[in-house]
Amino acid sequence: MPSELQIQEISNWLVQQLPRFSAHGVVFEIDARIETAIVAALAKKALDSHVMALILPCHGTKRQLDEAVFVAEYLHVPHTVLDLTSTHDLLLSQMSLASVRAPNNLLQRLKMATLYHHAECRNYLVLGSTNLADWEIGRFVVHGDIAADIQPLIHMLRRDTLQLAFHLGLPPQVLQDAYAHSMHLEESVTSELGFSYYELDQFLSGQEVPEEVQTKIQLLQHAAAVRKHPAARLSVADHAAVSERSDQDIYDKSVEALTIISKAITSDQYLEDILRLIVMVTAEVMNSSVCSLWLLDEREGVLRLRATQSINSEYLKERVLKVGEGVVGKVVAENQPYIAANVLTDTYYKEKELARHMGLVSMISVPMRVKDHVIGVINCYTSHPHVFSDLQMNLFTAVANQAAVAIENTELMVKTKVIQEELENRKLIERAKDLVMKRFGIPGDEAYRWLQKRSMNTRKSMRQVAEAVLLAMEN
Repeated sequence: MPSELQIQEISNWLVQQLPRFSAHGVVFEIDARIETAIVAALAKKALDSHVMALILPCHGTKRQLDEAVFVAEYLHVPHTVLDLTSTHDLLLSQMSLASVRAPNNLLQRLKMATLYHHAECRNYLVLGSTNLADWEIGRFVVHGDIAADIQPLIHMLRRDTLQLAFHLGLPPQVLQDAYAHSMHLEESVTSELGFSYYELDQFLSGQEVPEEVQTKIQLLQHAAAVRKHPAARLSVADHAAVSERSDQDIYDKSVEALTIISKAITSDQYLEDILRLIVMVTAEVMNSSVCSLWLLDEREGVLRLRATQSINSEYLKERVLKVGEGVVGKVVAENQPYIAANVLTDTYYKEKELARHMGLVSMISVPMRVKDHVIGVINCYTSHPHVFSDLQMNLFTAVANQAAVAIENTELMVKTKVIQEELENRKLIERAKDLVMKRFGIPGDEAYRWLQKRSMNTRKSMRQVAEAVLLAMEN
C-alpha cells in the first residue's frame, strides 16, 4: 500500500478513536527515536490542536533534547519538557538492581506514569509508538512503552514506518539522524539477537529466512506472547465464573445473530443487503476486526469476495480465488473450517502483504453450507494473537450455516421474481399479439414480427411495446 494511503488511513483511524473512548485528545512522548516523530506528525495531521507532546529526558545529551524540541516546534505541537533524571535516580537508589535492564525498565514505566498523569488531567489518550517488529519479538517493557491506550504503528513493519517518515514531511535533519540511529540499532539488534531487523521484517511479511533465524524469531514470539497476556491471579472458582460469563456473552451474541439472520430469510431484502447484514452481525459475535464473506461461482470454479465490514479501500477491491487456492479455497475444497494462528506465517494464507498493512493476525474460516453443499465461506480476523475456543467455532459454524440458508433463500426469491416477470411479459405480449391480429387481420407469426419490428425501431423492450399496444387498441 502506498505510504500516502497508509498515512490517510491511520489519520482516519486516529480521528475515530476519540469518540470511541470519549476522549478530548492525545498525549505522546517525543524523543530521539524516529517512531515518536512519526506518531507526532500523524497525530498533528489527524487531530490538529487536540494533541500534546511530553519530552522526558533522563541522563540524555543536550543534542538529544534539542532534537526532540526541534521536532515538536517544527510540527507546531504544544509540548512540555520534564527532566526525569533526579526522580529516576532517587527511585533507583531505593531499590536493589535485579538485572542490568532494571534502570531502563524503571525509566520506561516512569515515563508511562508521567504520560498517563497528563492524559488523565486532560481526558486525553496516551499514544504509543511500538511497531510490529518490536511487538512480535517482545522488545518492549511491560507496563512501560507498550502500555499506551492506542498504538497506531503496531501493525507496521519497521521498514514501513521508516518509509512513512519520508512522506510525512519531516525535516531532512530528523531523517538523517533517524538513518544514523537506524544503522546503529541494526548493529545492536543483530549482535544481541543473532538476526537483523531486515530478516525479522522478511519473516513477518511471509518471506523465507534462514532456518536458524526462523527458529530464533519463533522462540522470541512465544516468549513475547506470555508477556503480552499475563496470567490473571484468580482462584479456580473466580476463573470458572469469569469463563462462564465470557461463554455466556458469546452465546447470547450468537443467539441474537441467528435471530437477525433468520428474520432476513423471510424478508424481501436484496442479496447485497443480506450479505452486508451477515458480515456485520458476524463481526459483532466474534469480536472481529475484519469479517469477509466469499461466495462460490460453481460455473467458473472460483470464489468472489462479496461483502466485508472493513473500511479499508485495499480490502474492498474485487478479489477472486480459485477453489483450492489459499485458505478460502482450501475451506471450500475440503468442506472443513480452518484456523490460522498468524496469517503472516501461515502456509496457506496468500494475501500476506494486505494482512500486514491491515494489522491482521489470527483468522478463522468456516464454510457456509446448505445440506452439506458449500456455497461460500465466512472469515473472521483479529488484530492480535487469539486462540479460538470450541464454543466460538461451534457458534460461528451455526451462524455461517444460517447465513447460507438466508443467501440461498434470497437467490431463490430473485429467481422466482425473474420467472414471474417473464410469465407476466409473455402474457402481455400474447394479449398485444392477439389485438394486432384482430386489428390488421394477420396471422400470429406476422403479428409477433410486427411487435418485434416496433421494438427495434423504437428501441424499447417488447414489454413496453406490448403495453403501448394494449393502451392504444383496447380502448
